[in-house]
Amino acid sequence: MDLDNVMGGDEADELIFADAFEAISQPPVPFARRVLERLSYGATPESLAEFEALGGDDQARLTAWVDWQLNPQAIDDSHCQSLILSGGYQTLDKPLAQLWADHVRGSMSSGSQRYLPVAETDAARIVRAQSSRRQLYEMMVEFWHDHFNVFGWSFSIAPVFAHYDRDVIRPNALGNFREMIELVASSTAMLYYLDNRSSRGSEFNENYARELLELHTMGTDAYFPTNDPGDVPIGPDGMPAGYSDWDVYEAARCFTGWTVRNGHWHFPSDPAYDTGEFLYWPAWHDVAGKFFLGQFILPSQPALDDGRRVLDRLCQHQATARHVCAKLIRRFVADEPPPDLVESVAAVFLAHGEAPDQIARVLRHVLLAPEAFDTGSGKVRRPWELVMAALRKTQADAVPIPYSDWQPWGLFFNRLNQTGHASFRWQPPDGYPDTASRWTSVSAMGQSWRLLSVLPELREGSVPVLPVVALTLQAFPDPASRSAAAIVDWWLDRLLGYSPEPARRTRLISFLRQNAAFDEPLDLESSAPDGFWSSGNLKNHYVQARLRTTVALMFTLPEFHRR
Repeated sequence: MDLDNVMGGDEADELIFADAFEAISQPPVPFARRVLERLSYGATPESLAEFEALGGDDQARLTAWVDWQLNPQAIDDSHCQSLILSGGYQTLDKPLAQLWADHVRGSMSSGSQRYLPVAETDAARIVRAQSSRRQLYEMMVEFWHDHFNVFGWSFSIAPVFAHYDRDVIRPNALGNFREMIELVASSTAMLYYLDNRSSRGSEFNENYARELLELHTMGTDAYFPTNDPGDVPIGPDGMPAGYSDWDVYEAARCFTGWTVRNGHWHFPSDPAYDTGEFLYWPAWHDVAGKFFLGQFILPSQPALDDGRRVLDRLCQHQATARHVCAKLIRRFVADEPPPDLVESVAAVFLAHGEAPDQIARVLRHVLLAPEAFDTGSGKVRRPWELVMAALRKTQADAVPIPYSDWQPWGLFFNRLNQTGHASFRWQPPDGYPDTASRWTSVSAMGQSWRLLSVLPELREGSVPVLPVVALTLQAFPDPASRSAAAIVDWWLDRLLGYSPEPARRTRLISFLRQNAAFDEPLDLESSAPDGFWSSGNLKNHYVQARLRTTVALMFTLPEFHRR
């Protein structure tokens, strides 16, 4: 049920909106929880126990945990994998050519079936965020989807999006940046998204080349608004300190002929040229010489060589290292990356440019830096992350089914979309913003709370998606111990790891207890049916419903938004 249906609007607004995201008075948060709220989709009793068992002090435990998480293939994730299998998803394992044959050319190329590959990738992502033990890896997959953003729900990209996630992003999330960026450049999803699939000869399309320099590598801070490369100063490493419009155009010429096996363009009668896979088409490539970032590229180079030289040059540039590393620090440390940390992390990025685990090395340097878990960080959970934390901290083990009936998953996905942070739906190429100011607006928070308020009420048949009542009964086997104060404190500890300011705690207890005394046991075993008022015992009326709503209110606390 929605919050306004169970408490007066003024009462709910006062509890939820007052002083949101102003300075929050809170006791020191245990180090383990600080780490796991930042580097996973939410600390749980199990993950906290794992962390605490890893060493004799905080630094030893952090180092051991980071090293463990940076080797995800060695982590047993069978429970999560079994949940994904139980969803009966049809497209997650389809090769690219099969996705193209079925969802672009075949009988599943219209209606919801065309969008099934992106919808099921979305659903599997939710399962992994809430249930995977490879939490840091999943967060890095999210990071790279934002960095190399494509609008997955577009008509052209949706049918092949499972390939982009499975074969481009996920295998390289902790690997080598140079290797990943070429796979992105040659992926069907990116070739459609930024139009390079149609770039040819003198009619080149600059969309991909511009975003390659502005977003994927050097960043806008390295842009010099001139068409004369001679106006760009030379840096201490002997390379131009940044790029100009000239470099954008020259890069675009280098990527002409990088296209897709789409039979409509090449040989419609030959099925080998209608698979949706990457194709280098020599007839479309501009073979003339180029001058990119201060370096000549001679005419008539071997196939793909021009584009690969551009990528090599970009991945060796200090501006790329700073830009990518600053984004990593913004994701995991603070909205305003400390300049000294950016420089030290960028040095690691460049020193290990050819290492197969370059990204893992860079991330390790970030997370073990003294600044990484400064209590003053202002990181907040974005809407999707808020919902994942709610699922994870309540042991939901949800397996969403796309295009199911309105309850529960139709309603779930509809409200998630309205938050502005649903999976793979950001249309501009810059990816979802990653600062608190972008996600603490009235609109974003209000839509997030609409979903969070209804989460504990969602059911698959008779089974709640969030087992709030079951977890509470398990925590309090003795009925005499089930006071409102004890239950609220238990849930606050599970969700936050500490009690919020006293006024918030008191309001939560008062809401849950209704007419009962603070220390009076509540009847959680019986639940009156809808529309039925228990005769002579109003304080037990809807106790289970009020418990679920109390937990939903905790989801909307400013403290729960903190990472």
